[in-house]
Amino acid sequence: MNTYLLIWNPSKWKWNYLSEAIVKVNTEGFFVDYWSCGRTKKITKGDRFYLMKLGYKTRNKGLIASGIILSKPYELPHWDEEQAKQGKTALRVDILFEVLSDIPIIKDEELLEKFHEFSWFSQSSGIRIPSNIANKLDKIWKERTKKDSIFKNVNWETFIEGNPKKITITTYKRNSYAKRVCLEYYGYDCFICGFNFEKKFGRLGKGFIHVHHLKPLSEIGREYEINPIKDLRPVCANCHAMLHRRNPPYSIKELKEILDQNK
Repeated sequence: MNTYLLIWNPSKWKWNYLSEAIVKVNTEGFFVDYWSCGRTKKITKGDRFYLMKLGYKTRNKGLIASGIILSKPYELPHWDEEQAKQGKTALRVDILFEVLSDIPIIKDEELLEKFHEFSWFSQSSGIRIPSNIANKLDKIWKERTKKDSIFKNVNWETFIEGNPKKITITTYKRNSYAKRVCLEYYGYDCFICGFNFEKKFGRLGKGFIHVHHLKPLSEIGREYEINPIKDLRPVCANCHAMLHRRNPPYSIKELKEILDQNK
């Protein structure tokens, strides 16, 4: 297994669905997409990647994501619209984000200080990170994100090519009984903003609300007995998304304070 550096330059390509992708990663544990890999053809399924945010006009440069590569490189129309109109293509790989943030988890200055022997600012994706650097980087990354891969034992041959792309994985089951007990105890008003779907949408919204795990199951990494009263809270979809705008998630108290500050 090799580790590769992928690049994102916001001044060249607008990532319009970044916020949605971040929420997906922090609520469901992963997000599947595809990405340019430069001219590299040696990447294989199961290799790991880090995503570097850079650019001359870009603030907050550094590593913002990590994950697993799900395919060999293949050609698609170029990511740059003008070059695509000229019929040019670019190599892509399918990828699975396990960690994704809009703010660097490891900033460019720290990368230069600790790993100055590697070129972090190449304008081309798909550069292999030497194993000795990747191993040290992995340790720092795990300490910062507090997250270990839940895909260690996945057989990547179960990945199905095509559109939409699907992947067979083992994830942590949500206990429906615990959710029901939580809602019987707290009701269907959002614990943060008070929104009630039935009051807003009538019969359509009756009995609908998200349930938030105060400690994400992806962090626990094993089965455990959920206490529905202590571990779960009902929240509306908007507040649930905002809780997971970072990893680890905001606390209920923190989001309430943010909401109060902006009233």
